[in-house]
Amino acid sequence: MLMRSITYLRILVIASAFVAIAYDTIWLKDPVGVFWESLLVLVNIVQISREWFSERRVRFTPYEQKFVSSRLRGVSKKDAKRLLNLGRWVDGAPGTVLTTEGDPVPYVVYLVTGRVDILCSDVLVGTCGPGNFVGEMSILAEEPASATAIVAEPSHYWIISSEKLRVLQDTDPQVSGALDVGIARDLRRKIIAANAERSGQV
Repeated sequence: MLMRSITYLRILVIASAFVAIAYDTIWLKDPVGVFWESLLVLVNIVQISREWFSERRVRFTPYEQKFVSSRLRGVSKKDAKRLLNLGRWVDGAPGTVLTTEGDPVPYVVYLVTGRVDILCSDVLVGTCGPGNFVGEMSILAEEPASATAIVAEPSHYWIISSEKLRVLQDTDPQVSGALDVGIARDLRRKIIAANAERSGQV
């Protein structure tokens, strides 16, 4: 029950089944028990093999790989690819509005190239660059956008609709949780950068 990975759980089941086989063979002399424990080992070996081959078939683009390695640590390749397929990659032109202050946030954006300006009451209060999320705070808090986000230079980013994210939270908490951790890492990075900027201004 403490295993976080289904693969590790299957390995533990196989190990326990081998112990049971030894017990049934040496002490109980029970061929029926040996048969069922052997079948349990076989089934789990097949499942691990299927998962391994499934992982081997997954391929990421350079942008996807960068996203997965920095923001989806601990997620299997298959689950990461499934999450990426729920969104889409976009080339954003300067002037593209990603969020509007006071309005619902339609998408969460992960920026891989370019720059996004963040404005409050039409005043520039910050920028987001490669590796940053945009719109994530409003989604987590389920509140309207606290600022307007506008693409400042040609950018490439991944976007996923807020609705799909909410469905993901209900249907796949493991993948959703990993994305939340990635967002938390980005928020920490933003706070550190903001603090460093304030320190430089003092």
